[in-house]
Amino acid sequence: MRKALVGINSEGVDAPVSLVNYGDSEVKNIEYTLSFGNEVIETKELSLPQAITSHDSQLINIHVSPHTKISVTELTFNVTKVNGQPNGATIPYTTITRMTLTQVPKRKVVAEAYTAMWCGNCPGAIALLENLTHTFPDEFIGISVHSNREPLHCPSYQSQKNRYNRYPTVMFDRTTNFTYFNAASTFMSEKEKGAELDVKVSAVWDEKKNNISVTSETIFRIDMAEAPYALAYVLTADELQHSSYYQKNYYSGNTADLGITKEMDFFINSPGFIRGMKFNHVAISAMGIDTGITGSLKPSAVADEVQTHKVSFNNISQYRTIQDKTKLHVCVLVINTKTKEIVNANRCTISDATATGIDTTTNTTEAIEVARYNAAGCRISQPTSGLNFVKYSDGRTVKELVK
Repeated sequence: MRKALVGINSEGVDAPVSLVNYGDSEVKNIEYTLSFGNEVIETKELSLPQAITSHDSQLINIHVSPHTKISVTELTFNVTKVNGQPNGATIPYTTITRMTLTQVPKRKVVAEAYTAMWCGNCPGAIALLENLTHTFPDEFIGISVHSNREPLHCPSYQSQKNRYNRYPTVMFDRTTNFTYFNAASTFMSEKEKGAELDVKVSAVWDEKKNNISVTSETIFRIDMAEAPYALAYVLTADELQHSSYYQKNYYSGNTADLGITKEMDFFINSPGFIRGMKFNHVAISAMGIDTGITGSLKPSAVADEVQTHKVSFNNISQYRTIQDKTKLHVCVLVINTKTKEIVNANRCTISDATATGIDTTTNTTEAIEVARYNAAGCRISQPTSGLNFVKYSDGRTVKELVK
């Protein structure tokens, strides 16, 4: 399904559409229409950046404008002419699902890597997580799930781990399996799917630093009569190191793969058994990891309503593998309970007991803006000149004069 997520006050977005040439001649240009219902809303001639040869394909971007209201609508993209002549294809059209949202959420991509110290091929998965973390630090969340035959095993992840019978396995948002060292294109494909909701998370220690209180805020950007989603939480740790830890490494000396990523180069230039290595993104504990925690989100959604959910990770001292509590993170995953796909996520550090925050930059004691209207009562996505009415998550509506 082709889907275009459009903010109602935006100028629109580009939706990718694949063109396939089933004819014998090159396709150099097309004419197409974009329709909503029985109304043609755009007719356009398009010269292709590169001719499409016989039985080849090309991805093009079609501009999609927002609907007049928050809604889900079906658009029809129809290629009417090819190289100036009527299109002879049997099925010359496709549909685009246009979702007009109050604003477009920020999508973060999750990769769960099932790995093991004894697995000589697993450095490829480890390098993949490290590379994406370094390349997309604000948009990517890596979780490393270790085998139950080693001390970094996470028992509460076992049910998910049982779904995969080979090491390594890397799942992007539980929809795409990928094991190559450089996954930037896979990451971008997942990110471009977009999301229908925003999610934030904060975490705070108790005074003894043995329990972690977690608060998430989920905001759908469209009304949904049926919202089959639930939240899962994962506690992860970085820089785990011990004299007994090692990583088996089949990539040692494999110079043919040098230069793909600097993270993979580390393993190529390392011995077959790496001792003293620091393990990152390690899953320590998880809640609702299969299909989310029942009741964590409402069964239906109202656009821009803040849904708050609280959980806690208790008795942290039981996890003997944790070495530095400042290297812990809490992840929240939004899971579609029907498809089991992770549709969005977020991550935070853990604040001391004297400080709280909705994420690493926002304090939970501060209400967040959830909606904004102009003087005429029309919803707007950003401040506009004149009198604005701003609705906050604590229920207040404040007048704001924007110059």
